[in-house]
Amino acid sequence: MKSSTWHIVLFASFLTILLWSAIHPRSYFIWILEVFPAIIGALVLVAIYPKIRLTMLLYCLIWLHALVLILGGHWTYAEMPLFNWLRDEFGLARNYYDRLGHVMQGFVPAIIAREVFLRNKIVNGPGWLFFIVTCVCLAISAFY
Repeated sequence: MKSSTWHIVLFASFLTILLWSAIHPRSYFIWILEVFPAIIGALVLVAIYPKIRLTMLLYCLIWLHALVLILGGHWTYAEMPLFNWLRDEFGLARNYYDRLGHVMQGFVPAIIAREVFLRNKIVNGPGWLFFIVTCVCLAISAFY
């Protein structure tokens, strides 16, 4: 399958899951807060798509991050059913879905920043690349 077909599949599934999540979420206020970054990200990707194509790995990671946000918005992070089951099955202290969200919030922006910096030859040395990518991720998390 061509990469453009995969892009359409990822975008269509994103829209489908987003629409599903809007049907009877636990709280519409929490839903809006959680899915807003995913919607903004999708709009940015659609806007830059004609000029800038990212790697398929990056599109898949962004899709996964959006999925984590959307599901967290629908059920809230503390009440995500799969992680409630994991909590009960393994005797955990609480639902750890928020930790998955934190991993995605750090990892995916790091891969985006890394790709942008390498593609545009902004950073030459690997030490500086790691430092600047880390700073970008910390800045995004602090802003959020």
